[in-house]
Amino acid sequence: MNINTLLPDPQAVRLVLVQPSSNSITLVVKAIAATSACPCCLSPAPRIHSRYVRTVADLPWHGIAIRLELHTRKFFCQRLDCPRRIFCERLPGVVATYARHTFRLNQLLELIGFVIGRQPGARAANKMALNVSPDTLLRRVRTADHSEHTTPKVLRVDDWAFRRNKTYGTILVDLEPRQVIDLLNDRDAQTLSDWLSMHPGVEIISRDRATAYAEAARTAAPLAQQVADRWHLLKNLTEVFERVLQNRSSSLGAAASVIAQAQVNSSPAIIEAGPTTMLSSRDGKQSLESRKHRYARYKKVMRLRRKGVSIRSIAKVMKMSRMTVYKYIRADCFPQRAPSRSRGSALNKYLSYIHRRWAEGCNNATQICREVVEQGYKGEEAMVRRYVGRLRVRLKALPEKEQLKIEKLDTAFRTPSPRGAVWLLLKEEKDLKEDEREFIDQLTRQCPEIKKARELAGEFQKMIKQREVDKLDVWIEAARVSQIKEMVGFADGLNTDREAVRGSLKYEWSNGQVEGQVNRLKLIKRQMYGRAKFDLLKARVLYSH
Repeated sequence: MNINTLLPDPQAVRLVLVQPSSNSITLVVKAIAATSACPCCLSPAPRIHSRYVRTVADLPWHGIAIRLELHTRKFFCQRLDCPRRIFCERLPGVVATYARHTFRLNQLLELIGFVIGRQPGARAANKMALNVSPDTLLRRVRTADHSEHTTPKVLRVDDWAFRRNKTYGTILVDLEPRQVIDLLNDRDAQTLSDWLSMHPGVEIISRDRATAYAEAARTAAPLAQQVADRWHLLKNLTEVFERVLQNRSSSLGAAASVIAQAQVNSSPAIIEAGPTTMLSSRDGKQSLESRKHRYARYKKVMRLRRKGVSIRSIAKVMKMSRMTVYKYIRADCFPQRAPSRSRGSALNKYLSYIHRRWAEGCNNATQICREVVEQGYKGEEAMVRRYVGRLRVRLKALPEKEQLKIEKLDTAFRTPSPRGAVWLLLKEEKDLKEDEREFIDQLTRQCPEIKKARELAGEFQKMIKQREVDKLDVWIEAARVSQIKEMVGFADGLNTDREAVRGSLKYEWSNGQVEGQVNRLKLIKRQMYGRAKFDLLKARVLYSH
């Protein structure tokens, strides 16, 4: 038998006896060193004072608890000037002073506490015959030795939500070894500035475009090169472009209606009704009432603004969000609500059959419903009857001899939301569908500002992706002279943060690695439930084994 597999430190202790019992095994071991060093003066002491027995827990064997009955000694210190006359023998490879667990068992409990957590870790440990409480694992995590990381050359700074929209912290990542080096309990400029002052030598600071981080870097590390994250720059661009479209939402609706009318070869009554209304379980009165109410509020907001009332006061009087008031004021007309995204109807693929049967002279809703079910329709029969009834009402307004041609009614182009329109406008030409390409042509023809904004956004995307640093100044100037207020504001922001933006095009560093670390942090935080206090969270995030 190899003693190394049984004893924590065979050089310090010797196995004397194995005593099995019903639920555990006790190993009787004896200290074998001839001398022991005094803990005060570190001089070797050969003279034994007395002997005593300690019982400590060790690693389990195959799910069976192991106890060490440790026979050790006390020694006399030989030096007369030493304040310690008698001391207990130290066994640094076996167990700490006053400890009830061996070093190797403590290492395992520490690993369980860091990787699994408090309550689940205790449950897992107890199944492995490690009788330990959740609070013991918590103490192991808190008292673990966390070695200080060296000052990184390339530092990435990002925020993370301790409680979304309430409390935020800051994560610091060394991008070269891709390792989290610290967590800060807020995202204030002063906190980061203090950290940078205590860790001089950072050469590159990669960050998003938060002003607090930029200010801290300028204050505490003026020689460091700031690098704005390219992903955040593109995200800021899409947000600005979305505001451009939100403030010109009437152009979106007008362009979409042209495409829809071109697609649907039908009578005016059917075109105006549209497939959404025909298939909806609502009759449209609710939407009209809602729009009427919102329009009245919009008019009142604009009247108050013309009188010089502040946005904060308007929001308080109208009992609405300041962002909504701001959106109303910035828009060039009443901002329409984006159409709700339809999940599609089970009846869609049977509409052409219903229209054909109607054209053949079958206008009985029950008969059509029965035939559609035979065709494989598995939805509500009431939907079929409702659609046929609405079709009958729409057709009463048609001239008697006009033929019904609505084969493409279910595929009519719908007005995209401002965000959806952004992605259409920023797509490559080859990736667009035919109706999407026609919509973009119609939209840019109707609104030259959107056309110009699209050109600027495309140039900015290309500049960022190909990292063309020499084109930055040219683009900022082009955006400023475009007279599109959203793009002008974006260009002014880039100009304020010009060096960091230039650094993003010059250096290879990006935010991708940090987003993965933030995702890991969130996973650990959610595993901890109510125990996710900052010191524990920081210990577990920084732990690497």
